[in-house]
Amino acid sequence: MHITVAAVGRAKHKPEAELIAHYLKLTRWDITIKEIPDAPSNLSAEARRAREAEAIGKLITPTSRLFVMDSGGKSLTSEQFAALIQTAQRDATKHAVFAIGGQDGLCPELIKRAHGVIAFGAATWPHQL
Repeated sequence: MHITVAAVGRAKHKPEAELIAHYLKLTRWDITIKEIPDAPSNLSAEARRAREAEAIGKLITPTSRLFVMDSGGKSLTSEQFAALIQTAQRDATKHAVFAIGGQDGLCPELIKRAHGVIAFGAATWPHQL
């Protein structure tokens, strides 16, 4: 199974990019990080979310399984998160997309399309993490 992490924003600092590269080398998974450019700040929040969702949507095929990171999602333990990946593999999912929104979050229509909505706790983290 191929995993794509679609994250709005960029790993701007060299230490962040090095950390990402380090963890990608450690994993046994086939993972691609796709940085989605932030939509222009002169747009409304709704327009920014829509533009970012369009870019994320281009990464999703009819056979992809989409998971979105959203504060309103379900908090999972490490074991539950691993089980989610294992279930996707068992179901012969060829491609899983994990979407992380920008400063305005994710477009509600994209969240509705998701196979799962996941929260990494109540805190908001920098997207590079």
